[in-house]
Amino acid sequence: MIKQLQYEIQVDYLDSNQFIIYAKHLEQNGRRAALGDWRPLLFSWHAESYFGTKFPEVGEGVQLSSSDILQFFSDAAHQSSLFSFSFGKSVEWLRKWAPVIFTEVVEGRIVPDFAQWNAGKFGWKLMNSFSELRIEEESSLFTFSFIREWLSEAIMEFVEKDEALGTRWAKILEKHPALLKQNKGSDETVVFISEETWLEQIGWTPDQAPFTVELRLSEPVDESTDEALDDSMVKMPSGVPEAETGSRNSWTLDILLRDKTNANHWIEWKNNDTASAVPAEWHSFLSKITKSIELWGHIVPWLKSANPAEGIIHSLREDQAWTFLSESSIQLAEAGVEILLPSWWQEIRAMNPKMKIQLRSSVGSAQQSLLGLQAIGDFDWKFATGNAELDEDDFLQLVEQNRRLVKVNGKWMKLDPAFIKQVKEIMVRVKKEGLSFQDILAQELMTASTPGDQDNDELDNPLSQIQIGLNTHLEKLIFQLHNMTSIPSINIPNSLHGELRAYQKHGVEWLVFLRKFGFGACLADDMGLGKTVQMITYFLYIKELEKPKMPALIICPTSVLGNWQRELQKFSPMLNVHLHYGSSRKKGEELAQTVTDYDIVLTSYGLSAMDEEDLKAISWSTICLDEAQNIKNAFTKQSKAIRSFNGQHHIALTGTPIENRLTELWTIFDFINRGYLSSLHSFSRRYVAPIEKNKDEKKIKQVQQLVKPFLLRRTKKDEIVSLNLPDKQEQKEYIPLTVEQASLYEQLIQDTFDRIEKLSGMERRGLILSMLTKLKQICNHPALYLKDAFSELSLLERSNKMEKLIELLENILNQGESSLIFTQYIGMGKMIQHVIQEHFGETVHFLQGSLRKQDRDNIIDSFQDGQQKLLVLSLKAGGTGLNLTAANHVIHYDRWWNPAVENQATDRAYRIGQKRFVHVHKLITTGTLEEKIDEMIEKKKSLSDDIISGENWITELSTDELRDLFTLRKDWNE
Repeated sequence: MIKQLQYEIQVDYLDSNQFIIYAKHLEQNGRRAALGDWRPLLFSWHAESYFGTKFPEVGEGVQLSSSDILQFFSDAAHQSSLFSFSFGKSVEWLRKWAPVIFTEVVEGRIVPDFAQWNAGKFGWKLMNSFSELRIEEESSLFTFSFIREWLSEAIMEFVEKDEALGTRWAKILEKHPALLKQNKGSDETVVFISEETWLEQIGWTPDQAPFTVELRLSEPVDESTDEALDDSMVKMPSGVPEAETGSRNSWTLDILLRDKTNANHWIEWKNNDTASAVPAEWHSFLSKITKSIELWGHIVPWLKSANPAEGIIHSLREDQAWTFLSESSIQLAEAGVEILLPSWWQEIRAMNPKMKIQLRSSVGSAQQSLLGLQAIGDFDWKFATGNAELDEDDFLQLVEQNRRLVKVNGKWMKLDPAFIKQVKEIMVRVKKEGLSFQDILAQELMTASTPGDQDNDELDNPLSQIQIGLNTHLEKLIFQLHNMTSIPSINIPNSLHGELRAYQKHGVEWLVFLRKFGFGACLADDMGLGKTVQMITYFLYIKELEKPKMPALIICPTSVLGNWQRELQKFSPMLNVHLHYGSSRKKGEELAQTVTDYDIVLTSYGLSAMDEEDLKAISWSTICLDEAQNIKNAFTKQSKAIRSFNGQHHIALTGTPIENRLTELWTIFDFINRGYLSSLHSFSRRYVAPIEKNKDEKKIKQVQQLVKPFLLRRTKKDEIVSLNLPDKQEQKEYIPLTVEQASLYEQLIQDTFDRIEKLSGMERRGLILSMLTKLKQICNHPALYLKDAFSELSLLERSNKMEKLIELLENILNQGESSLIFTQYIGMGKMIQHVIQEHFGETVHFLQGSLRKQDRDNIIDSFQDGQQKLLVLSLKAGGTGLNLTAANHVIHYDRWWNPAVENQATDRAYRIGQKRFVHVHKLITTGTLEEKIDEMIEKKKSLSDDIISGENWITELSTDELRDLFTLRKDWNE
C-alpha cells in the first residue's frame, strides 16, 4: 500500500501586492515541501495558469498577483481536487470569501474609492460594504484594512485586463486627469462635499438632470461701442499655466444652464428669481445649481459672493480674471466643471511668449565691419504674442503697472509673471554679456533645422527664447554661410606654383570668406584631396591681400613637419618659413622677435604644450592645426594649451573630425570658434547623450545645422570632386626617426665608415650594400634590424613609420575602403602582419614568395571578394602579375630604388577593372638615405622612370659622396 503524503497549503504576503503560496509537510514537523511535489496536485484543474507553471517560482513556492490569487481561490475547481490538502487559516479565509468578492468584481459592482482619493491616493472598492456581503470575519493576514488595500489593487488589475471596464475608465481619466494626480495637502487638492457629488462629477454615477451647470467668463465691454469685446467662447482644456495677480478692468462671470438635448439652448442663471425662465421639467433638479455653487466655492474659495443669494461673484477685476483664466478655470475643469472662456484665450494661453530683437539697419553694413562683430549694440527690444507686439517702453510701463491682460491693436496679450521674470533675466544678461553674431547665427540655424520646436535646454540658453529680426545685410551673410555656393569668388595668387582643381579653389574661397567675417573653419576633406595645398594657397592670398604683420602658426604631428616644409617650398617658395623645433629652438622674447621676420612658423603638437607660454604670448595672423584630431581630448594639457593660443583666424585641418566621440567635434569647434557650441557640459547633455545613446535624429540634425557653415568636407565619392580628380594620386608621407632609430642609424654609419676606408673592390661594395640594407631596416623598424621578437608591446612606439601606417589604415577602414601594403623585406612583412592583427583584432594575410600556389590563390580570392580589407605583400612576390582591384589604396612601406618596380606594384590596384579613385602612399623617413634617394629619383624622372635600375650604382660613389648620402640630417630627428 502506497502512503499518501499530507500537505498544508499556506499563503503569505510579499511586497508590491504580491502573494506566495507554498506547502508544508504535516508529517515532517512542518518542513516546506518541494515545489514539484505539491504544485501539480494543487493546480491540477487550473488550466488558466497552465497548471500553476505560469506563476513565477519563489523558492519552494509560487508567486501570484493580487488579482491572480483572488481569481484562483474563487474557482470552485480547486475545491474538488482529487488530492487531500489541509489549509492554513488565511487560505481557509480565501476559500470562503474569494468566490463572493470575485463575483462582485466580475459583475461590475465596483466603484472608485472616495475616501482613498481624499487621502491623497487613488483606489477602488466594492460597491457593497463588507457587512452587506456578510464578510464579518478576519484572519491573521486578511484584516479588514488589508482586505481594502488588496481589493483595490486586485480591482485595478482587473480593470486593466477587462476591455469594457478599461475603456470606460480611460474615458473618465481623459476627462478628469486630476483623479490620478491628487496629492493630499497640495494646492491642487480639490475637496468635494460628498462621495455622491464626487462620483457624479467624475462621471461614474449618471447625472439625471436634464441640464449642465456651467461657468462663463466674458471680457470687458468696449465703452466706445457698448459691445462685448469678444462674445465667442471655448471650453477650457486641462493643463495649468503659471500666474500671479494684477489689477485692472471689469470682467463678468456668469452661471449658465445648458440643455443636454440642445447645446444651443441655455439660460443665464442669476439667482432664484431666474427660476421662472427655467422649463418646468427642470424644476425638480434645481438643487443641482446649489450643489454646483457650493462645490465651486470649495474648489476656489475666492469665488464665493458675500451675498448668499448670488452664490458667486459676477464682476471680476483684471487680476481676478487673470487668476481665473490661468489657475481657477483649470482646477474647476479638472473637477468636471464645464467652463467657457473667450476664444482668444486658448490661442494666447497655448502660445509661448517671445522676446524679439530687431537689428537696426546699420548692423553689418559697409560702414560697420563685421570683423569685430562680437557684441551688437544696435538693436531694439520687442515683445510679442501672436500678432500683438509691444516696444520696450510700453512693455516696461505695463510691467510697472503689474498688468496681466492687455489689448494691443485689437489683439489680447497676456503678460505672464513667469515670462516677465525671464524677460528681465535675459535683458540683464544681454546687457552684461552683449549679443554676439554667433548667438544670432546659432539661433537662425537651429530654427532652420527644427522650426517651431523647443526643448528643455532653454534653461541653459535663455537666448533661445529670443526671436531675431535680421536686417538685409545679415540676411545675406547668413544665407551665404548656409549656402556655400554663393560665396564670392577670388583670384588665385600668381605666386602659387601649381594649379588648383575647382573644388580646391572653392575651399580656399570658403576659408577667405570665413576669415573676412571673423569665423574659424574646419576643413575636413577626405584623405588625399589636397587640404595642404588649399591651406598654402590661403596663406599666399592673405599675404598679398592683408600683408599681415605677424606670421601664421602651423601646428602638426612631428611626423609631418617635413612634409609641410617640402610642400610649402614646392608650392609657395616666396613664403618665409621658420621651423620651431629641436633642442636649439628659440624661446621667450627671442622667439617673439624672430617670428616677425617670417610668414609661417611650423611646430609640433608636443612642443605646443611644452612652449605654451611662449606661443600664447604671440598674436598670430592665423593658427592652423593639421591633423586637428590631436586635440580631441579636451582635458589634456596639449589640447588646453593650443585652444588658449591667440590668433586672428583659427583653422582646423582633419580628415576625421569625429573619430569615436561627438565631444571630439566640440573640442575642434572650441578651437575654431570658442563658445559657439556652448560649454562642453551643456553640449554633452544636450547633444552627446541623446545622439550616442539613443541616435536622436532631431539632435543629429541640429548638430549638422550648427556646424555646417564652419565645416567643409568633400569626399572622393562627391560628384564635384570625382569630376576634377585624376584616376590616381600619389602622396609622400614624411616621418622622422625615433630616438632609438636615430642612434642605431648613426652608430651603424660610424662603424661602417671606419671600415670602408680600409677596404677596396668587392669587399668595399659588399660592405656598402650591407650597410644600405641595414640602414633601410632601421628606417623601417629597429626591431627588424635588431631581430627582436614581435611579442613585445612597444612595436608601435619604436617606429614612427609603423605608427603612421596604423594611422593611415585606421582612416582607410573608417571610410570602408581597402588597402595593399608593400614591403621589400619578409621580416618586415611579418611584423606588419603581426602589428595589424594585434591592433585591429582581425586576421590579415601576408602574400610572399614561399606560399604554395593554392594558398596564394585563396588569399587573393578572399581579398578580391571583400572578405578582408587589408593585404600585406612582399614587393617581389606581389608586385607583378596580380589583379587586386578590390583595393583603392596602396601603401609603400619602404622605397625601392627603381620607380618602375613601385609603379608595377601600384598597378595591382590601378588597372582595368578599378572603378574607384586610387590613392598611393609612399612612406619616407626624413633626413635619411630614403629621403635623399627619393630626391635623386625625382630629379631623374624627367629623363626616364627607369634610369636608376638598382642599388649597385651607390657602391661606385666616392667615400665623401657616400658620407653625404648616408649622414643623418639632425634637424628632423632631435
